Amino acid sequence: MARKFIVDGTEYPDPGSDVTPEQFKQMMAGFLPELSNADMTQEKSGEDTIYRFKRRVGTKG
Repeated sequence: MARKFIVDGTEYPDPGSDVTPEQFKQMMAGFLPELSNADMTQEKSGEDTIYRFKRRVGTKG
């Protein structure tokens, strides 16, 4: 069973089974600021678990 982390269509390697999806989000937010308030969904694809992070749509100003 593999885990896949996808941020706005780009797949990133699994940092390790001891890292939770929330920890992944916090770690990567330093490199990808849009992750700091992104929405996360989880889905199954065969035996793989896919975590998708999508930028949250908001208003400016």
